[in-house]
Amino acid sequence: MYVILDKNLKRVATLDTTSDTNIFWGETIQQQLADDNSSNDSITEASLANTSDPNANSKSWNDTFTGLTMTADSPAAQYLKVGNHLADYDQANDRWRVYRIYTVDETMDTTSGTNLVSADAINLLIWRLGKTIPTKKEIKECSLPAAMNWIIAGTGITLLNNATSGLLSDFSMDGESSAQTILQTILTTYDCEADGYVKLDSSGIVTDTILELSDQRGQNTGRRITYGDNMLSIKRETVDTTLITKLYVYGSGGASISTAKGTNGRDFVTDSSANSLYNNDPNTWLEGSITSSTVSEPDALLSLGLKTLRLYNHPRVNYSVDVTSDFDAQLGDTIKVIDLTMMPVLTLQARVIQRTTSESDPTQNKVVIGEFSTVTVVTPNFIKNMEQRWNDHVKKLFEDAKKNQNAASISLITPLGQSWTNTDTSKRVIARLFIEGENVTSFLSAAAFNWEYIQQDGTHNLIWESQHAKDGYEVTITPPFVGSLVVSIDDAFVKDESEMWIDTGVNADGTFKKLWETTDGNPDEFGNNHVGALQFSYIMSNGEVLASYAYKGKQQQSNLSDCQFLHWSSDGKLIDSMIVQGGQHGASFGYDEANNLIYSQIKDLSGGKNWLATFPYTPHAVINSGSSTVTKWCEMETYVRPNVDLTNGLWIGSQMDGTVEVCNISDLKAGNYFPIIRFKLQDFDRENPWNPVPSGVTNDGTYNTIQANSIAYPYAFFTSGDVNNKDARLLMCINLITQSVIFNYQMEPSQDIQLTVPVEYGGHFEPEGIYPDLAHDQLIIGFNVSEYRDAAHSVMISHSGLWSIPIGIRDDSKDLAVTYPAEDEGENSEVEEPVVIPDDTDDSDSASDDDSDFNIDDGETYQEVVEG
Repeated sequence: MYVILDKNLKRVATLDTTSDTNIFWGETIQQQLADDNSSNDSITEASLANTSDPNANSKSWNDTFTGLTMTADSPAAQYLKVGNHLADYDQANDRWRVYRIYTVDETMDTTSGTNLVSADAINLLIWRLGKTIPTKKEIKECSLPAAMNWIIAGTGITLLNNATSGLLSDFSMDGESSAQTILQTILTTYDCEADGYVKLDSSGIVTDTILELSDQRGQNTGRRITYGDNMLSIKRETVDTTLITKLYVYGSGGASISTAKGTNGRDFVTDSSANSLYNNDPNTWLEGSITSSTVSEPDALLSLGLKTLRLYNHPRVNYSVDVTSDFDAQLGDTIKVIDLTMMPVLTLQARVIQRTTSESDPTQNKVVIGEFSTVTVVTPNFIKNMEQRWNDHVKKLFEDAKKNQNAASISLITPLGQSWTNTDTSKRVIARLFIEGENVTSFLSAAAFNWEYIQQDGTHNLIWESQHAKDGYEVTITPPFVGSLVVSIDDAFVKDESEMWIDTGVNADGTFKKLWETTDGNPDEFGNNHVGALQFSYIMSNGEVLASYAYKGKQQQSNLSDCQFLHWSSDGKLIDSMIVQGGQHGASFGYDEANNLIYSQIKDLSGGKNWLATFPYTPHAVINSGSSTVTKWCEMETYVRPNVDLTNGLWIGSQMDGTVEVCNISDLKAGNYFPIIRFKLQDFDRENPWNPVPSGVTNDGTYNTIQANSIAYPYAFFTSGDVNNKDARLLMCINLITQSVIFNYQMEPSQDIQLTVPVEYGGHFEPEGIYPDLAHDQLIIGFNVSEYRDAAHSVMISHSGLWSIPIGIRDDSKDLAVTYPAEDEGENSEVEEPVVIPDDTDDSDSASDDDSDFNIDDGETYQEVVEG
């Protein structure tokens, strides 16, 4: 049943398929959460994809009611007018959706001579938002509610926000785009989904229009589409029109990969395994080529070519599914598709991203299953990470900013508050540059930041400015500081490179170098054998290794989660070990080799209290929280992955939900848990955000299993990747000062780490501990991988190893050689906007990361810091 409403949303007619009056036909209601992008069989460069897969569905909310047709002499046909409305009741979700009619066609059926009227309509909220232009505004560190309240202001729409996104993103409205256009950006930015409907009172009068946001529409109740039951047909189409095993790679301006490291002068890359599998002539290759319009640096071009080849080194498989009309899946539902008659058997799980219904013709009912067109034999997210060093995307952002000065903004954070108290000895001020909402601070050298101290009489304090000319994005001010602090960005020091990157060009074949691995058959003192499953491992100065292990052994096991620390020789043989009862999983720990001290976490055997603690590594020992060698710092409410930076006196810990906190070790030793930095991993990298797997949930590939973390201030490093190989193996680096992603690198089997047992044959490829060795330009990372144990390759075992990941660190030393002017030469030709530290009475920590007093768009007021 449908209801027709007039312009004032008053009921004027009812359409019912069971009635002989007001007969209607041809209508379909089409709802979608994402576009259904069909498979593209042209060869395109991988780096141009903004999503995790070039054919992936892009989020886009739409809801239309089209094709409703009646004879012109039907009583209700007179109400099919532009500006009137159609209403449909969604029984499954108990809500009415209203659609505003925007097109009416009046035609004559040439066969019968009957006059016909047909109407098309769109969800009332989408229509209303499309007719609303939000006032121009830029919101720094904008939350989802703040963004939504701004775009729906004055529309009469009520926001029901059930989304849990805690992301803070600089957000801007240009004063020209419609609220509906901005909403689509919001849905993508904050990773949420929308629905628009109305509320009716007991008499059927519309009382409210609701825009509801949620993390995910629909449900996952285990529903299935099964061939022979509620599936009419399924087609799996395998095509190899773009099957490539030898790819010629060219860049902009005639660049090639012939000078890249490891290519031996060749301008192509090959995949011999794929060629032997798919090419019946072993003496030839299946050739293709790509030309990048943006990448020219040889090493970056090589990385692009290798990733692109992996997209086309296999036949592409597409699916199309027709379901029976009684299969009523709701938009957003997660369903399983099963066809046991296919070879290989089809068992997939995906979400309903589009839904079509029709009351007059139920045979039109259908659902589109998300990402069916992207199911391939490679990891669906394999191009999540592009080359970290030479970033053409960031380069384009800076070019756009030069053309549109409103695209760029400076954000200041003050971790210790914004005004002086009698006990203050210094203040830290951190500058960050955002372009189109993306934090690009890591692509600026220290020389790009020009700090100015303008005194109360309007003159510059040249001595102070000279002293702080090389401070970069962070400056420290000390009392007495009376005046205004101004920062501007000099675009002459914008870099094509991030401040740090994974340098895949160090080794000839592009893979990471193995430093150490365990051998088979290593008995410990407690009757257990060890070969794999190490959690976090340190290489000591003598080449020996200290590693943690989640202990479930034969002896000395408590009723809690225990940890065993294993001491290995440089050639991978177990020397000795110790057991820490209640020592937790051991995913991360810190180690002071000079003092033989482990920084970890321990839980009381009785009482259940969690403690941050230190204890020495003691061979053959069994200890617990009550042991004399254990020094307990402070109590913790939850399990964390701890690590320390002893040089800077800092501790870091990550939790299961992605929360990361940094504390001063001195505070922890005093029994005080006072985080000085706090964030969530899922709030970084808007294009490829992490999604930590909830506690107790098996990772099916839709989450990220966080493994370990470490800190070398100002950088923090994180690894993720489940033992079941379902999710991507990722390595992320974050600048803790600027809160920007330095890199988010996806580690590829065979390409980055050579595997004896490939993942596709059941081999493990599980990242574990990570710690930086910046003195040698490398990260040390642990992996659990598989090895065959017999010549027939019928038995395999998982063992542990350590690899060196080379990193490049940008050299900005030449930039900082600039001499500072001897005197104030007045204003230069660049546009500079003052950023003012106000005389604010609030000096609490709650003032941290608050840009409300640093509005660079407001030049009318000019507040100063006055000594208190």
